[in-house]
Amino acid sequence: PAMTSVSSMACRFATARSVQASSRGCLRVPVRAVSFVGNARRSASSCVTNAVFDSGAADAEVPLTEDELTLRDVTRKLVDCRRRKAAANAVDLLVSLGRANIEPDLFAATTCLGACVASGKIDLALKVFEEVFQKGVVKPDEVVFAELIRGHLAVDPPAWPRAISLLTRMRTEHGVTPTALSYNILLAKCADDNELERAEEIVDRMADEEIVPDGATADAVKKRRSIRSYAKKMLML
Repeated sequence: PAMTSVSSMACRFATARSVQASSRGCLRVPVRAVSFVGNARRSASSCVTNAVFDSGAADAEVPLTEDELTLRDVTRKLVDCRRRKAAANAVDLLVSLGRANIEPDLFAATTCLGACVASGKIDLALKVFEEVFQKGVVKPDEVVFAELIRGHLAVDPPAWPRAISLLTRMRTEHGVTPTALSYNILLAKCADDNELERAEEIVDRMADEEIVPDGATADAVKKRRSIRSYAKKMLML
């Protein structure tokens, strides 16, 4: 049922864009959601789990419209769906925005996709990506691709080719430059599975593309001495 409902999502949001444009222009995105996504580089999972939506300073500065209040309420519920790993409920919530002629923002769409990944439903996550991000309803950022990378690596066996291909796809198809955020997920999986050769390939790619490691890079490889040593040598951790 969730897969069926998501298949019409892009059409619903296209209608929402048309209605909003003719009535009052583009829907303003809630201030707190935008600022949060902008600061979410540290972790795709924590960015949706630790979100705080209150009716304090942001609402006091800019009164929210009825549509924005609905979007905020749905986003709260999406965050809860991700916490509970309730993929079907998350998809239903996102589809409900389309039925109400409200277009989602980046945070709401990413949280829905993240709920699918967290529940182990990578096929559903890919469908959400296709209908919402691939079809241009919302422009993705790196956090979106980080969630998909995590989802591909969570299946048994890990879908390494698909995960690695996202590093190229995010850049060539969507203009998103991968950073240590994405590479750290790959390295952590290598460390978990003790895949030294694959880890070396990923580290080499980071060095070749001049990806700057961050504090989480060292944490990603710390459990495997061989991987940690190679990363230190090549990336100067």
